Amino acid sequence: MKHSLMIIALLSTLNEREKEILFKRQMSEESLTLEELSQIHKVSRERIRQIEEAAIKKIRKFIAEEMEKKKIK
Repeated sequence: MKHSLMIIALLSTLNEREKEILFKRQMSEESLTLEELSQIHKVSRERIRQIEEAAIKKIRKFIAEEMEKKKIK
């Protein structure tokens, strides 16, 4: 699978909230804190942390599955 297609497939495993939280926490120039994101989404800091953790687990699972597919071929 080409890298660009893999990234699109990876992102499709995440819902919009997970994408937004991951981007704003990890990938933007000015990362937001759990507190800032909790105010934006009107949930607790702990819930933001849980959403972020779940998204990272999905990404890891996707990567592991893709690596396994490459081993089989």
